[in-house]
Amino acid sequence: MATEFDSKKWGATLAIPFSKSNVTTGASNEDLGLLGAGTLFVAPAAGSIIGITAYCAAITAGTITLTPHKASTEVATTGVPQPVLSSTQDTNGTYATVRPGAITFAAGDTLGISATSTTTLDPTNTLDVDAFLFIQLNP
Repeated sequence: MATEFDSKKWGATLAIPFSKSNVTTGASNEDLGLLGAGTLFVAPAAGSIIGITAYCAAITAGTITLTPHKASTEVATTGVPQPVLSSTQDTNGTYATVRPGAITFAAGDTLGISATSTTTLDPTNTLDVDAFLFIQLNP
């Protein structure tokens, strides 16, 4: 994981905060929000998505999978960082990373995080998720 965040080698790293209140059971690609009312971060320069970290309250059953997206379309590239919140990775948090250059974006692209949950998610319809999208700007 350490090499993905080497700014001298790859460029500046930004961590963009997202959150979603009351994730519902059976949610399908629901966008997490930024501070305020929006769900999309506008990239100030070209770069790469390199990871997601996430945290939520205690989960007793089911999972929440987080996926990065560009313009509200989930990234489907092999190796996309998709951390999963579960009964073992909830209050302790979870993360997933990918090497710089694997998932690229252009200046002006809109980026975000989507949540998909299982129909067995418990507690039901009350879990709040906090996540950070890590991007690296091209040097």
